[in-house]
Amino acid sequence: MSLDPNNITLNKTSKLFEFEKQSRAIDEMDDIKMIKDLLKCYIKLYLKQQETLSSLGTPPAPINDGNP
Repeated sequence: MSLDPNNITLNKTSKLFEFEKQSRAIDEMDDIKMIKDLLKCYIKLYLKQQETLSSLGTPPAPINDGNP
């Protein structure tokens, strides 16, 4: 699994700005519990998005786990 955010391309300028803003906030964090909670929340939101898209009949994007 690649954990380099530079491997992900964002096409919309608004998304690029939001990523930069959030990245800077994360870089300033030094509370490991907060970082863990943030990551767990992100994962859960991503999975909830998949559930929601599935219920709408749109297939969710697969998670790239490094396996072909």
